[in-house]
Amino acid sequence: MNPESFLTSSENHTAQALESLRQRFAQIPDQRQPGRTWHRLDVVLMIAVCSMLSDNGAFTEMETFARTQLPWLRTFLPLPHGVPSHDVFRNVFIMLKPATLVGILQDWCGELFGRHIAVDGKAMRGTIDPTTGKYQVHVLRAWVTALSLSAGQVTCAQKSNEIEALPRLLDTLRLKGAIVTIDAMGTQSAIAEQIHDAEAHYVLALKLNQKGAFKAVSGHFDEADLAGTPPAHHHTIETFELSHGRYERREYTVTSALDWFHKSWKWAGLKSVVRVRRWTHRGQESAELVLETHYYLTTLPADPAVLAGYIRGHWLIENQCHHVLDVTYQEDHSQVRDDDAAHNLSILREMSLHVLKRHPGKGSLRSKRKRAALDPAFRTELLASIPHTFGA
Repeated sequence: MNPESFLTSSENHTAQALESLRQRFAQIPDQRQPGRTWHRLDVVLMIAVCSMLSDNGAFTEMETFARTQLPWLRTFLPLPHGVPSHDVFRNVFIMLKPATLVGILQDWCGELFGRHIAVDGKAMRGTIDPTTGKYQVHVLRAWVTALSLSAGQVTCAQKSNEIEALPRLLDTLRLKGAIVTIDAMGTQSAIAEQIHDAEAHYVLALKLNQKGAFKAVSGHFDEADLAGTPPAHHHTIETFELSHGRYERREYTVTSALDWFHKSWKWAGLKSVVRVRRWTHRGQESAELVLETHYYLTTLPADPAVLAGYIRGHWLIENQCHHVLDVTYQEDHSQVRDDDAAHNLSILREMSLHVLKRHPGKGSLRSKRKRAALDPAFRTELLASIPHTFGA
């Protein structure tokens, strides 16, 4: 293939990706007053995506980005009235319902059957209310670990917590055949029943917020340890890891024999319980191994290797999403305090993050954003990574 043909093919792919996303934005209802807007909603959102990719995430930065990149933007967007002001960006993000942008993430995720979905929450620290000391925006995400993308998001109601938001989040998902992992805040019998009724599996962390179940499960494993010889129905594997001066040994023990668990009926579809013991040494010569013990309830069979993968994989939402949003995108420094605007910006950051990760080139996420800000050709190359087959 000669270079000219390759360039044409690359340009066509970028054009398809951009047009697909623009058309998807165009499906969002525009609640602004008709006849009093100069800039189409889909155009404003397309500029916002390009700006976020290029390390310009504030409303004032979006205006500056658009003004300095106007000739480039006009290669694929109609801008008869020039560029939107920062007030236009702000008003659009206040007006827009976050569920409409989350719908695009769901389209990108496609079918959830067989996927691992890790559910966890993140407070946006820049939205703290100085009078109450509480965060005004706390986002609960359903993270598809294999895709590094949210299949759903909701915000916690004011003066509430994640327990209130979790059922609403699960209701937004097509969970059939998925495996849902949640930390101890979501270990409620009603949540287990909701997931089971959706024909999905769960792996729920068990702590003292469920005292009866915790006492029964921890007591069973303690008795087995005292007996010396593990019961035949216990299945155990061990893993070892040495990284950056940190040594970690993990022991996963699983059983599906639950005759001793007299209130197992409270947990819909329960098949197995898991104990994870973790010994950690953090590098100091004099430091001793630190032991931590965790317990889990699950509808999955008693396969310790499979369950170990889901238990460890749960924290990908922290490593791949929440940590990146804080460190690379400086999300906690954002001072946008309108609930919908702050949530919409967080979704836009995640959309940008997904596009950056799909790009096959080397370099950190931060360096790719910096380069996109300076190099329109590289920015165009990044835009080709936008998913353009919705629902696939």
